[in-house]
Amino acid sequence: MATFPTRESDIVVLAQSIIQGLTTQAETFTRPPYTAPEIRTQLDAFLALRDALIRQQALVSEAVTAKQGGLDKLADALRSVLRYIENAAASEDQLAHFGWSGRRTPGSQPLPGQCRMLEAPRRGPGWIFLDWKEPSEGGKPSYYVVEMRELPDGVWKQVATAVESEITLANQVSGKRLEYRAYAANKAGKGPVSNVVEVDA
Repeated sequence: MATFPTRESDIVVLAQSIIQGLTTQAETFTRPPYTAPEIRTQLDAFLALRDALIRQQALVSEAVTAKQGGLDKLADALRSVLRYIENAAASEDQLAHFGWSGRRTPGSQPLPGQCRMLEAPRRGPGWIFLDWKEPSEGGKPSYYVVEMRELPDGVWKQVATAVESEITLANQVSGKRLEYRAYAANKAGKGPVSNVVEVDA
């Protein structure tokens, strides 16, 4: 016995087949609970909603890219200011006025530990949301680096940096199998890479 489909595209194909069947076999199946025109109306309504969602997702993707660009620019500006005040401050106490801790002597900061439980809980056309747990060991991360590669044997490439343990990546390739991983970094260097998440884009 056939199983009712769960994928959106398969349900659309089934609806089209049922519309055709109800139309061509109308003399045999005279009292269906929904007529072919009624199914067509519902299908057209769904397709309109789907198209509207795709348009909204495109806008979201653009907004995510713009937001990430703004965040990167802000982070770069803040890092520049912090480097300046670290060099110009006469004492460590002065740094506290900027919400910043005192200088560390070279080698005093340990490497960050491994990012944990990397996941990709949400994704859509051209975008993917990743999150992970902060390292439970090692030095405090200053930022995170996200890398991606194409399966089966692509080279790992850096695709983004984040200051929090989550990020939405826009403008991602489609129609390919991808892997993502992340690692934490600070002044001492970079920590070990996280687990790998595989995604069918």
